[in-house]
Amino acid sequence: MVRFLRSVSMLLLLPVLGCGGGGGTAPPPTIPVTGTVMYKGVPVEGATVTFYHDKAPRGASGVTDKEGNYSLTMFEPNDGAVAGENIITVTKGSAPAAAPVSSGGPPSPEDLAKKMAEMKSGDSRKKKDGGALPAKYGTQATTPLKETVSEQNNKIPLQLAD
Repeated sequence: MVRFLRSVSMLLLLPVLGCGGGGGTAPPPTIPVTGTVMYKGVPVEGATVTFYHDKAPRGASGVTDKEGNYSLTMFEPNDGAVAGENIITVTKGSAPAAAPVSSGGPPSPEDLAKKMAEMKSGDSRKKKDGGALPAKYGTQATTPLKETVSEQNNKIPLQLAD
């Protein structure tokens, strides 16, 4: 009987012991990041701003409002970006600016909904702020934008030029 009880108790403990960490590493900590995007002195509406950190599994991104304001999301809404140096892309236009597959995951449902709304209102947006941005801001390889995210540097204005 004792042997039977030990066997049963071991069977009951195995699932508990096997569920310790969720099977993966914890995501890196993030710092909330906000800012504005300006191009030729005009706020840019409907641009996708993405911060890439080499230790992050994906880019942190946000879409600008009519005043050019953005707030970054990586894992949870408005949670920000990983601290340290980040390469920044800013895209706008008819092509979706979602994070590439190699960044570690698909865009969030919130970002997709914003992009759909942006694409539907494309004509009025182009009249307001000039349409597409210079292509150099569109990829990690060509963008000149880099910022170091920290608790002291988390409100990051972006001034774009030709």
